[in-house]
Amino acid sequence: MSEVRQRWRLVFSRGEEARYLAHLDAVRLWERSFRRGGIPVATSEGFSPRPKLVFAAPLQLGMLAEHELADLYLAERLTAPELRPRLTAGMPNGYGLVDLHDVWIGAPAIAPQLAAADYRLTLLHVEPSTLESATARLMSADQLPRQRRKETRNIPYDLRPLVIDLKVALPEPTALPPDIDPREAAGLWMRLRHSQDSGSGRAEEVVAALADEMGLAVGAGAESGHAEAPAFPPEASAVSPATPEISRPASAATDSRPALEVVRPVRERLWLADELLSPEPASPGRAP
Repeated sequence: MSEVRQRWRLVFSRGEEARYLAHLDAVRLWERSFRRGGIPVATSEGFSPRPKLVFAAPLQLGMLAEHELADLYLAERLTAPELRPRLTAGMPNGYGLVDLHDVWIGAPAIAPQLAAADYRLTLLHVEPSTLESATARLMSADQLPRQRRKETRNIPYDLRPLVIDLKVALPEPTALPPDIDPREAAGLWMRLRHSQDSGSGRAEEVVAALADEMGLAVGAGAESGHAEAPAFPPEASAVSPATPEISRPASAATDSRPALEVVRPVRERLWLADELLSPEPASPGRAP
């Protein structure tokens, strides 16, 4: 184990080239990039020392990202002008460095500090007005009993306290397939709670709850030939019971209507607890 002399908080993005890269594969590519860049990364203890790189939260397969967080621990001190070019030169394909901050070595671990995450995505085969109504009913509910699949069991939980905010927005034009009617597409923005103690919200679970409320099935979705199934499995709503707090529509999800599809899901930002006290203003044209 090498002594830690410095701790850098990396803010990075993930684009199309790395969209379907599994988390463990991504970690290995990051570690290789540090060696290529000659970055003096501190290592862990044990028979197989590993570079000390700690991601705030794993990113789902198939999801893009704009403001991810990771802490990198160095065995030698570097200035920002020294570190930045080394990082950017060897970064894995599909990843980009957004910013970096010199963090006190003794500061709390990054993962327990996470408080929320923002997501945006485009939904196909749904009218914006229908989605607006379903969103309003979801947000006004006292409880949203759902179930999560864990190995061979279904674990009951309440989705409602995990949803901080939920808004319908304009769909992103670049996300719309050429054969889709823009009137049958809508954008969805959400801020979900992220906590190691009380649970974290998942974007696909919110979509599944909305689909149940509208009486729709959730399809795999497709974009440029790629299925969104890893981030939004079509069976996500199948294990979810009817909720007494929300009246479900009479139409069933097995009717002839096309399934609700999700394209270009993006995790916009991870929020630390102290940042949520004074959040940045929303980008123009998006939900706040």
